[in-house]
Parts: sequence; C-alpha cells; structure tokens
Amino acid sequence: MRVLLIDDDPEILDLLSSFLEMKGYEVDTAETGKDGLSLFSAGKYSLVISDYMLPDIDGLQASRQILSIDEDALIILITGHGSIESAVSAIKAGVFDYILKPFDLDQIEVAIHKAEKVTALKAENVKLRQVIAQSEGADNMIGRSRSMKELKRLIRRVAVTQATVLVTGESGTGKELVAQAIHRASPRAKGPFIPVNCGAIPDNLLEDELFGHKKGAFTDAIADRIGRFEQAEGGSIFLDEIGNMSLALQAKLLRVLQERIVSPLGGDESRPVDVRVIAATNLFLADEIRKGRFREDLYYRLNVIPIHIPPLRERTDDIPQLIDFFNHRFSGLMGFPEIRFSSKAMKCIFEYSWPGNIRQLENFVERMIVLQPEGHLVQPEDLPSDIHLGSTDNLDSYVFEGRIDLKAKLTEMERSYIEQALALSGGTRSEAARLLGLKRTTLIQKMKKLGIGDKVPEEK
Repeated sequence: MRVLLIDDDPEILDLLSSFLEMKGYEVDTAETGKDGLSLFSAGKYSLVISDYMLPDIDGLQASRQILSIDEDALIILITGHGSIESAVSAIKAGVFDYILKPFDLDQIEVAIHKAEKVTALKAENVKLRQVIAQSEGADNMIGRSRSMKELKRLIRRVAVTQATVLVTGESGTGKELVAQAIHRASPRAKGPFIPVNCGAIPDNLLEDELFGHKKGAFTDAIADRIGRFEQAEGGSIFLDEIGNMSLALQAKLLRVLQERIVSPLGGDESRPVDVRVIAATNLFLADEIRKGRFREDLYYRLNVIPIHIPPLRERTDDIPQLIDFFNHRFSGLMGFPEIRFSSKAMKCIFEYSWPGNIRQLENFVERMIVLQPEGHLVQPEDLPSDIHLGSTDNLDSYVFEGRIDLKAKLTEMERSYIEQALALSGGTRSEAARLLGLKRTTLIQKMKKLGIGDKVPEEK
C-alpha cells in the first residue's frame, strides 16, 4: 500500500513515515498542500494522510482537489482544531476518516486498517460488477423508458448479424454494457469478449496491445506475444474510446477491418483473424473528421450499424428502477440496509442533469448507503450540493424581500456546473471547457470570477 503524508511539521512527518515504513508501507511526504497535490497527480496512492492546517491551503481544500483527481481516493485528516462542524464538512466532502490531535500511533494504525478493508471491498466490488455485467444481456439491461425499449430491440436485432457496430453516447451511459449485450446475444457468444480502452493506453503501446509483437521487435520483447485481435479469435473485440486513437494507428486498424489480417510488430507475416469489431466513442466523430483528427474511411468502416445510447437526463423515467437496482446491489454487498429517499429528495434527483450519467448515479447511490444513518429518510439537504442545487425546490433560499434573487441562483448553478465539469475532467481545464461548450480562456475567467480558480491544480 502506497501512502502520501502531507504535514508542515517535519517531526510529525518523520514520526509517521518511520512508523508506516516499519509496518511495510511505501511512503512519500510533502510539507505543503500544493506539493502534496503535485505528488498525488503524478503518482498512484492508496491512501492520503493530511494535516488540516497547512501553510498554503487547508486540508479540506486539498482533499477536495485530490478527490477531483481521483474520486475513489481515501483521505484521513488530522487536526488540532477539531469541531463537529469541521468533521461533518470533511466527511461530506468525501474524506474517509478524521483524527483529532493529540493522537497516538495506534489510532493511525486502526484508521489505516479500516482504509485497507474499504480498498479490498472496492476491488471486490469491481470484480463483482464485471461478473454481473457479463451476465446481463439486452433483456436484463435496466430501464423501461421508451428509449431503453428501443435500444434493447436494436441490440437484439443487431446481435444476430456479423456487422461492425459503432456505439456512441456520453461518458457513463453504458457503452461497454451494450457491447457485451450484443456479444452475448450473437452467434459468437461462446467465443471471447475482449475489451480494449484505446484512450487509456499510450499510443506507442496501443499498437503492440492490439496486434502483438515478435520476439526481438524491441528491447523488452523477450518472447512472442499475441495481440488483442488474435485473443478475440472467434469472438468480439470492443474498442472503447476509438476517437482518441492516433491517425497513424487508425490507418493500421482500417487495414485490419478491410483485409481481416493482423501483422505483429517486428514480423513480416500477416495472420488472418475472425473477429467481430464493436467500437465506441463519446466524441462526435463527424466533427473529428472535419478537424482532421479522424479518418473518414475508417468512420464508414466502423459505422456500419450505429447505436446511440441516450443520456440519463433524456430518460429520467428509468431513474427509480436504476436506484432500486443499485440500492439492492450495494446494500447486499456491504451489509447495510437499503437507503430511502423522501419525495422532495427524489424531486431533486429527477431535476438534476446527471452529467456523469448512470456511472454517476451508481456512485451516488453507493455513497448515500455508506454515509446515511440506518433508517434515515434522505432529505434534499442530505444530498450532495450539486444535486441539491439543481432542484427548483431550493429557490426558497434565494428569496429576498419577496423577490427571487435570480442572479444569485444562476451564479450558484454556474459554479456547480463548472465544478462538475472539472471533476469529470480530472481537473483538466481544456477538457472541462469542451464539456461546457466554452473556450478555455472563458472558463478560466469564470473560475476566477467565482473564486474557484485556485481550487484546481495547474495543467502540466
């Protein structure tokens, strides 16, 4: 387990780092919030332990920025300035645990062991989600809305063909789930389903990932390796985030689709492959073609049968069924009772735009099950601020002398949407601007005006 310690007191840093290293943990340290954020952005940490009072930004601000980079980050805050209010603020912000000074090392060890259990549980959840996803076909996809019924009908119709499919939709709408449903309902169901996230693999490695290599093709190629296309022989390969692939690699993929052969790196021979290709993107590929970032001939090869998944905001009728599904799943996994929402809380949930779609709703339900007391009926004020503020129920707080302060309401909504976009983009301003349909310079101006410019690390 890799731990990041943030504290401006060198003695505490030495004490904690020595203690944790003795316990077998890998430890990095930082004396300021900004240094800690830089380390966190550059590395992979299982746990962050931070002092609340830091010389540049407080631990709560640092925690929010860390969670905007990785929403699954586990953070323990240590402070000598404790109060119920600050503890509640920290937990609501997503902090895992909160320890008051003076503390002893046993408290730290107990908190870390709790964090390790949560990390193990999350890993188990990921595995279980994969198993569940693989067991769900079109008929088991959640939703009774008109658009979902049409989507299921299209999946069943497409599945029996051998045609290449292009699945489009916003992030979090369930593009891989649709691809899996197509595969399971197809004549290739007994063959492998091989997913490849083209956006998560550096371009210089993606070619090797897809097509494999021969021994000696490069320094570390100590043996032949077959690529994902050959691994998918007789089944389906799912190319996610296809819009992020470089033009050079697009040309090689086009040859595979045209000729149904692959050529490993460092090899002269071509090998035939019998694979169905299902691709997906959250980009508007017609725009990418106009900008010279995507090949038009490849687009037509992929877009034989297009399937578009509507965003959650366009099928809000499915929200209650999705909440029931996630509620039952996570309560069973964690051993907690199912969460109950008041009618006013549900009104807020319906009125929220859900920019992260089903993935965001899933994470929201899991979070509410963990954080809410047993038997508690969730009210609007218990909801995350972005969901609560998205509701017209909240207009009462903007009424002054008998009038609604529309400017204040719109400002708060603008702040909420910008913070959501920054969270979804991992703090990348250019990507957040794209999500919001703004120029990057306009976004930065708005961030400064709203006082959130210093809450996001600078892009490198």
